[in-house]
Amino acid sequence: MIYGFVGLGNMANAIIRGMVLSGKFDKDTILGFNRSPGKMETLAREVGLVPAESAKDVAERADVVVLAVKPQMMNDVLPLITPVITPEKLVVSIAAGKPAAFYEQALQPGVPVVRVMPNINAKVLAATTAVCAGATATQEHVALVKEMFETVGGVYVLTEDQFPAFSALGGASGAFIHLYIDALASAGVKAGLPRQLSQDIASQTVLGSAKLTLESGEHPIALCDQICSPGGTTIEGVHTLKRLGFESAVQQAIDAIIAKDKSLAN
Repeated sequence: MIYGFVGLGNMANAIIRGMVLSGKFDKDTILGFNRSPGKMETLAREVGLVPAESAKDVAERADVVVLAVKPQMMNDVLPLITPVITPEKLVVSIAAGKPAAFYEQALQPGVPVVRVMPNINAKVLAATTAVCAGATATQEHVALVKEMFETVGGVYVLTEDQFPAFSALGGASGAFIHLYIDALASAGVKAGLPRQLSQDIASQTVLGSAKLTLESGEHPIALCDQICSPGGTTIEGVHTLKRLGFESAVQQAIDAIIAKDKSLAN
């Protein structure tokens, strides 16, 4: 099985590294093309990527063709590869917004498509990834894609109508978390802690809280209540966040991302 990547940006880079590091995929079975040769050269040198000459070259040689370019570039890329992608191949897209039907209409009839939405935490093998099958993709295709993306984190099989919500919650919200960590760290600096120490404490606390939520099975509010002593310091901070609109701001931001994601499908 040959896996080919069209586009070698941050996400493709992380996925390729995860596949190679897992030991489940031979490095000489992974090829890729990028308009900037430097990215191909770096991956070839560091993980053994097989460089391709063009997007069409990737599509001709690969059994699984991963489209890892920005959604705005798809209309330029698809005409280059469509003539050489047959129904025996599998097309995987990690671009935001574009539904499976978009690719199915552009490609030859019967070509299976699996849509995937990973997040940037793939860089540290802790991604949250959603997968959904197009009209002609089989459960075997989905299982193959899951095996690829489980090398960089957890994978959830969703329906396509759930993708805009996942794009916001599992993808873009990571940026919110980095903003939150920075806000905590800055508050620590204001209170007298060195910047790096404050940032490390904030990051570890966020990491530990997420782990506790996942592993305890308890509702986040129940865990919050366990930290808030009656009349204590924590409940004072929680009420301040609520008064300043913390929850509403997060929810409105998620709504904005979902609206933008849906607009990219047009």
